[in-house]
Amino acid sequence: MVAAFLQETLRRFNAFGGALDEWAAPEPAPACVSTMEQAAELVVDATSSRLRAIPGYSRRLRGPIVTALRCIDEMVDRIPGVLHCRRETFSTDPHVNAFFVGPTDLQQVFSLSKEVRDLFDANAQADQCFALLCMHREERRQIGMAVDGDRVRRDVMQTSVSFTDHELVSPGLAEQDARAALKCSIFMSLLGHIRIRSIGARHRDAELRARAGALRARLARRHRASIDRGAFESELREIEAELDAPRPRLESLEDQFRFVLDMLESPQDIIRCCQHSIYVDHFGVKHGGPEAANARELAISEVHVLGRRPRVACLVSFPREQLLPKRDFLQEASVFLAS
Repeated sequence: MVAAFLQETLRRFNAFGGALDEWAAPEPAPACVSTMEQAAELVVDATSSRLRAIPGYSRRLRGPIVTALRCIDEMVDRIPGVLHCRRETFSTDPHVNAFFVGPTDLQQVFSLSKEVRDLFDANAQADQCFALLCMHREERRQIGMAVDGDRVRRDVMQTSVSFTDHELVSPGLAEQDARAALKCSIFMSLLGHIRIRSIGARHRDAELRARAGALRARLARRHRASIDRGAFESELREIEAELDAPRPRLESLEDQFRFVLDMLESPQDIIRCCQHSIYVDHFGVKHGGPEAANARELAISEVHVLGRRPRVACLVSFPREQLLPKRDFLQEASVFLAS
């Protein structure tokens, strides 16, 4: 439900070319007003519902929300076009060949997606679907074989590249649906990070103050004791230095609200999408450049969320005709038990 609403928000945003003036017009269309108000409510729900106590919170959120959406919009639009995932492209497209273990593995990734099957079931005339494919990129150093002139060496250190943890996000009937799904995912990740940072900052501040108070009380009780006070005093100085250091002050509700506004206005500090190229051969061995024999260039787009492992993001399509038959787990279990 949230994903569908947010995708509609992004479609409206794109329809105005990401223009803040259109969203903030004195007499916009009612649907636009409703959409921006809903966007503000989504931000509050995802960060802290207590922010509704701030006077004019919806109006004050409007500008930062549009700033965040504009940044995400530009980020996703830089991701290359659709990768056609089919059995036949496994042997012809280096990206498909690298992303999947084999043609059957490719089919399984899509066939095991409930969302993909539900989409095809609900749209009998659709012959293909589009989706955002997310993966983790794994690199591993290992000993392998390489051709050195006329000899085959078996003791060469190599870096193998593989892609794991495939996940399909919000399948749709068009490429625009897949791009909107990615923008939705990034925006929700941004809000989730803001919430975690906000809660963490408040808890850390309270924890430091409580620890400092406990240390002061302990030092006061031991003022006349002959034991070494150095360790306690050293820890207290470190805590006081951290409390005095520049950092978000979230002591009041207004402080927390300003923190959310600042994060929305600088989404690139939290989330970014990087494009780069790597060169691999048919066996998944990484090479330094295109000059290596059989090395093929892979254009990789990775989404980085602060504090999380980056994920490769790729817009893909998949044909209905290559869906594998639905698995009957009860029947498979009965065959296994009977044997």
